[in-house]
Amino acid sequence: MIVLAGLVASSKGLAAPPADVKDRGVFVLSLAGKQIGTETFEVRSSKGQIEAEAKVELRVEQGGKTAEFKTSAKLVLTPDLQAQTYQWSQKGAQSSQLEMDLRGASTSIRYKTISGENDTREFQLPRDVIILDNNVIHHYQLALARFRQAGGGKQAFSAFIPQQALPGNLIVEEKEKAETDVGGRQEKLRHLVVTTDNAQIDLWADDHDRLQKISIPAAQLEVVRKK
Repeated sequence: MIVLAGLVASSKGLAAPPADVKDRGVFVLSLAGKQIGTETFEVRSSKGQIEAEAKVELRVEQGGKTAEFKTSAKLVLTPDLQAQTYQWSQKGAQSSQLEMDLRGASTSIRYKTISGENDTREFQLPRDVIILDNNVIHHYQLALARFRQAGGGKQAFSAFIPQQALPGNLIVEEKEKAETDVGGRQEKLRHLVVTTDNAQIDLWADDHDRLQKISIPAAQLEVVRKK
């Protein structure tokens, strides 16, 4: 299964609350120029919190066979974008799920593995950790909002990949605006580079901070927002 996730040191204290992060849309994922899936997502404000949900469908080649994955994800955050709870599930031949609670002194995660076993783990994560789960594209949209909240320029953040139970770090730096191909059309967009422990990820966003494209050249992976 293709993995798109980001992992670097804790950010400085949170600044003023971010601009309106409400958004909805569809991302199209392609590997080596071939479409492999879609993510339908929505980010909304509800009862003093932010809810971010997505349905992801992937169809990839594994061991000479085609494998299909259908997953759902829901992340609940405070109005200033601190993660509170997270749920993820995968249905099909390899069903699994996890539930994550970041509201206590430590972060607890309950896993139900593809073998049906239950596994509970505790982590000491920073309160302002950014959740970037495998193949959940709109999490980068929320990371972009956190970057703007922190003042832009060049920022370092703590990150966590729930499916891998993997903490790490990421550095986000804004470059000059530039033209790029987005699904066959040329657009002049804001360009941000995310550097992780093992990858460099290019993010492209419009003037309203809506993510339009993600590119990982080394992995031949590209994600574009469907118009």
